[in-house]
Amino acid sequence: MSLRELAQVYYNEKGKNCAEALLLGASDTFNLGLKDEDAKLLVGFGGGMGCGSVCGCLAASISILGKVYYGNPKLREICGEFAKQFQEELKCDSIDCSKISAKYKTPQRRCEEAVLISADLLEKFITNLK
Repeated sequence: MSLRELAQVYYNEKGKNCAEALLLGASDTFNLGLKDEDAKLLVGFGGGMGCGSVCGCLAASISILGKVYYGNPKLREICGEFAKQFQEELKCDSIDCSKISAKYKTPQRRCEEAVLISADLLEKFITNLK
């Protein structure tokens, strides 16, 4: 399964928030060995840390990049480039949940579309860097 499909399962079928769904989906995709217990570290990032700040999708993605590229002297640059591409891909001039959810959130699907776009970007980003 692709990261998109796994994130969608975690988000819709397992009731995880955006950050948890991306973290667990990416862990499965890239065999990182993270568990539900580990996702609890990011649960507070759903809803932009509860105040509409940094998007949980971005927080989880940066966490995954840290896990995958730990020790790489270019990790900060990698994260910065991802954040730039994240804004471009979501077509939003912000990394904040309040702005992203205003564009993508619906009562029926929550922020599923933003989760799926983020999952596609993260998978492509990691695959292209290897």
